[in-house]
Amino acid sequence: MVIHETSSNQVVVITIEGEVDLYNAKELKDILDDKMRKHQYEIVVNLEKVPFMDSSGIGTLVTAMYKLKKYHGNLKVCSVHGSVAKVFKMTGMESHLEVFETEEMAVTSMINERNTHSD
Repeated sequence: MVIHETSSNQVVVITIEGEVDLYNAKELKDILDDKMRKHQYEIVVNLEKVPFMDSSGIGTLVTAMYKLKKYHGNLKVCSVHGSVAKVFKMTGMESHLEVFETEEMAVTSMINERNTHSD
């Protein structure tokens, strides 16, 4: 698993390449926790290049999302496809995590939420 980080309008974008499973989910958790320690509470996770994710990977994302909400932040997921999309559906994760077709849509949603809350 390789993790790339970029930023768009103060939204952190984490792009994952490769499988996310029990053996490397902690690496993802550590990166998400590090963002929170740095007061970066708006995170988009791009799963376009993730062919497989097990329940530990999904659990990591959901846990981070609930932690971020404590700080009035959020975590959104984009570009979910194939077996990862099936796992999201089977586990009911779509009711917990906001899933967007594209990174741009997820970032735009995050910015719109930020603007709504700051009014």
